[in-house]
Parts: sequence; structure tokens; C-alpha cells
Amino acid sequence: MGGGYHHKNRSSTSTINPCRHLHIITFTLHRAFIQYQQTQTKNRAFYYPKMAASYSMSSLVYFNISELLPGRNNDGVKVRVIRCYRQPPTQKSDPDGTLELVLHDEIEDRIHATMDYGLFKQKKVDIVEGNLYKIRNFMVAHDMSSCRSTTNPLKLRLYKCTTITPFKDSDFPTSMYRFRDLWEIANDINVDNFLLLDVIGRVVSYQTPTFVAKCSTRRMDFTIANTQNRKLGCSLWGDYIDPVLSIFQKQDSKPLIICIQFGKITRYRDEIKVANTFHITKVTINGHGDVFKSFLDGMDEQELGNQTNVIAQEIDDIHALFKNNHANVSTIAKLAGLKDGTLCWIDCTIFEIQTKADWFYRSCKRCFKKMPRDEKNRKCFICGEINFTDIYRYKIIVSVADSSGCASLLMWDSQCTTLIGKPAREMKQLKENASRTIPFEIEDSLMDKRVLFEIKCPAIKCNSDLPQYKVERVAVDQEIFDIYAAKYTPTEGSTTKCQNKDTGNEAISRLRKGKQKVDCDDDTLDNASDGEEETNLTEGEDELESEEILKDDEGEAGDDVTLKDLQENKTPKTDAKYSSRKKRVKINNEN
Repeated sequence: MGGGYHHKNRSSTSTINPCRHLHIITFTLHRAFIQYQQTQTKNRAFYYPKMAASYSMSSLVYFNISELLPGRNNDGVKVRVIRCYRQPPTQKSDPDGTLELVLHDEIEDRIHATMDYGLFKQKKVDIVEGNLYKIRNFMVAHDMSSCRSTTNPLKLRLYKCTTITPFKDSDFPTSMYRFRDLWEIANDINVDNFLLLDVIGRVVSYQTPTFVAKCSTRRMDFTIANTQNRKLGCSLWGDYIDPVLSIFQKQDSKPLIICIQFGKITRYRDEIKVANTFHITKVTINGHGDVFKSFLDGMDEQELGNQTNVIAQEIDDIHALFKNNHANVSTIAKLAGLKDGTLCWIDCTIFEIQTKADWFYRSCKRCFKKMPRDEKNRKCFICGEINFTDIYRYKIIVSVADSSGCASLLMWDSQCTTLIGKPAREMKQLKENASRTIPFEIEDSLMDKRVLFEIKCPAIKCNSDLPQYKVERVAVDQEIFDIYAAKYTPTEGSTTKCQNKDTGNEAISRLRKGKQKVDCDDDTLDNASDGEEETNLTEGEDELESEEILKDDEGEAGDDVTLKDLQENKTPKTDAKYSSRKKRVKINNEN
């Protein structure tokens, strides 16, 4: 019956394979026999110590990593060290930290191992990446790490009784890297966010390092490409930047081949990148191994000759962006007609702050969502991460205007730091000492300020009369404004009148004058008696006065902004008192 047999109590379609059960029985008997030998060895050790030692060494069995089971294991494994690094202490009870190892065996299966760094120093064993070692007496446990270095669900715990002995074997395989294709990562094909991976490529371009206020550290973005010219974005954080940046800035004729070992997948702005994580990531540039040699052999001669010119360009620097005419400049009136995902710059002035009471909050270090208001509660409701340190964030919504209209912009602390000059931690103390929702220091820094905003289309869905956009970057340097005014003239592609430095101030002043005049007229209507005819405004007089208020005293007719034009551009009416008074004026006009 096809190599199997049918059980009489089972259906005719189910077949039991006896070979599989035989394999399980054989493996169980083999383990039981080994445990019996170990027990006999311990019994002999009491009466015959010398014979027990020689017998123990000869009867030792080395297992593959795939054969290990959870629990204490007195046998051993033969492995090659892929990665060896020290993890700093995270708690006071562990002052020395831990020694972390990534290992692979003869069939190239991998497993993660950990050991207290204090015990490692007592053993006086030098562990070098790439060397072979025999490891005995360890604990096999489940790997509960959020970011895993291997696909193995188990990990090794090395303790005081563990022995680590180096050995040599020329036939032992070497599997130091497992590279992923850059195109598959960029297109999110079989990408695990919690599994670390290896990538290699030539450096195509890089950006100037920027300071990220919410993380209190620096970040440098760069782009790599493989031999098929498929590109992928990468990011380096913290102490990883300086050694790499010094190599990037050197003028050398040979290409820069970078290898990121155990990098982490990051998702930001609908883009997948590879970044360093903690201390396990290893970055190597122009190494001497076979991996770098084979990558260079696959490159074209034309690519080898153009490396220096390409790498010297910092393509996303704001100064170079405007100086080289690469900036996409637009106006508020034309934002609605742009395609989704378009990044463009607008030159406008801030005339109002719309931030609510929850503009400042504690955030989760993993998902950056809002944490509970109770400072004793350290668990995030969204991702379940336990945050032992407080990370603060804040967002500010401002109303801006240029010569074409008005809009609402959302800025996070990374953009606000450039305008206000205070990171999130300093803003916490400022908020606690303030007697109002928005401190005066923020208003003094933002109100009536001319800024170049880089925004992303389309508008954000929100409960607002104005279209709201997310700010990507800001620029307030006078040198950038000078380049902006000289390079970008009013053309069909750029409708902003760059040489007019007022940039929306006339429309803002007219709008404010209109509000003040309507308030004065409405107060007169409220205080007058019903019998006084001079306080009642007719509908035609109301429109005439509103248009005259919004006109310049000596201005040209082509530059006048009427109340009707501002209403078509969805002019903000954030003053509730003004809107209610306008309704009462309309009722009096109808009467």
C-alpha cells in the first residue's frame, strides 16, 4: 500500500509512515544511552578520578545546532564565531554587561549565545571572530529577543561550568555572511522586520549628518547599489557615523564598497531602509575578504571610474539644493493640484498658532506613540513596549500665508528645534513653568516669522477649515533666502514672487485689519438701541465696507485682496468671537 500501512481505526485516506516513527525511537534511544554513559562517568569519578577524566573526553558527543533541545545539555557543539561583541549593562544588577556571540556549525546552522561578561573575563579565553571553538556544558533556552540575529528559536546560555576550547579544522565550512538582494528589500519581498540581515553595495551618495532631537543623537543617510545598479537607502546612527564619514570624505580613486552585517530593517515615510542597531551591527568598508573581491569583479569599468565624482555630492543638502536649482518651489494655491508624494518648498509667513492642549507628551521609544499620562505607567498601549526612560515629543500646528493664499502646517519637534532652538527635553521644563497652554517663548519665536517650508502632498485629513500639510524640513538661513530670491524668479513652474520679501504680509495685515474693523462695527451694533437707525448696516454697505477695509490706502488694484478672495482660499476663522459677531451683523442686515 505505497510503502505504508493503514490503521484499522483510521480512515482509508490517512497513512502512517513507519520510517518517521523509527527515526524518533532511534534518536530517543541514542540520547538515553548517552545520558547513561554520563551517569556512569560520574560514578567512576568518585573511585577512579584519572580514568573518569580520560573516559569523559573520549565519550563526549558533539551535536549539530538543529539537534539541540531546550534544557541543560552536558554535551558539546563545534562552532565558528560569526560575531562577537559586548552588550553594555541595562540594569544596575548587571554592572559588566554580557558577551554576545553568533555561531554556526558544520552544516551552517546558526544560533545566538550569551554569557555574563564578568564570567568571560574569569575564563581567560580569547574569542576571535572567524575562529573555531568547542563549547561544552551550556543551557539551551528560548530566544525571546525583539530583534533576532538568527532564525533559530533557541539560544545558548553559557555559565560558570561552560568550557570553551579552540581547535583547528581545515574542512570546517565558513559562512560569515548571508546577503539579501537590495531589490527584494526595497520592494518589501519576504522582509522580516525583527530579523537582522546582511547587505553589501557600493556607496552612491550620502547626506550630511543631522541631529535628531527626539533621539538626542545624530543620523546620516546614504544610498548603496549592487552590481545591477539596484539601490537601497541606509542610515547610520550615533557612534557609527564618524568612522564612516571620514572615509566618505576622502578623495580616493577606488570605489567605496560597504558591508553592513546584522543590520535592522526600518520603515519611515513609506520607505524601507537598513540601519544599525545596538552594538551587534558591524560596518566594513573596502575589506580584504573574498566577499569584497567578488563584488568588485562584478562591477563594470564605467562604474569604477565614476565613483569619486558621485560620492562627493551631498545631494540633499539644503544649500546645494537651492544653489543647483534642484528645489521644487510652489505656492499655497498650487498645492492642491500636485501629485501625491510630491515634495515642494513654499515661502510663507506664520501668522497664527493652532496647537491644542495635548501638544506635548511622553512617547514610546519603539513606536513613538503617545504614552499614558500617568508617569508610573511604563507600558505602551500600542506595541506593549516597557519604557524605562522617558522620551518626550511635541508637535505644533501653525497657520501660514503667502501672496496666493493660506494653509495649515503640522511640525514635529525635529523641525521645531530649528525654529525655536529648544529640543523636547528643554521644552518639558518650559511647559511646566508656563502659566498658559502655549508658552510665550514659542509665540515669540514663531509669530510673524518668514520660513521656507518643505512640505509633502497631499493634505492631511483633519477637522480644519484650512488644508493641512506635513512639514518635512525648514530653512531660515538668510543665505538660503538670498539664493532663493536670486535663482527662483516668477515663472510658470514657480509662481511665488521671490523678489517680494514681504511674502504674504500684506494679506495677513489686511485680514487682521478686517477682523478688527468688523469687531468694532459689531460692538457698536450691540451697544446701540433698537431705535437708532445709524447703527443698522444694510447688506450692500456691509460688503462695501468689508472690501474697503481689505484694500490698501494707496495700493494698486491688481494687488488688492478682497474678502471674497480670502474666503475662496479658505481663510482661517479661528477667532470664535469674530465668527459669532459676524452672524449677528448678518441678522441685523436681514432685519
